[in-house]
Amino acid sequence: MTDQFPEATLVELFEEQVVRCGDRVAVCCGEESVTYAELNGRANRLARWLVGRGVGPEDVVAVCLPRSVDLVV
Repeated sequence: MTDQFPEATLVELFEEQVVRCGDRVAVCCGEESVTYAELNGRANRLARWLVGRGVGPEDVVAVCLPRSVDLVV
């Protein structure tokens, strides 16, 4: 067993998964399910929205949402 971690970042690993399995379900909550491609799109839209409002690396952003697919984004 090795204690080494992958060289890639979590974002890079996720984006690789999007390329490999974009049409597969990534998250489901109740009756709602979202594919890897949809989740990636939602995350990118949220990131652009935050950056547009001046949020940058190392800034803290509070999240207050009920358990849902949106919480994962």
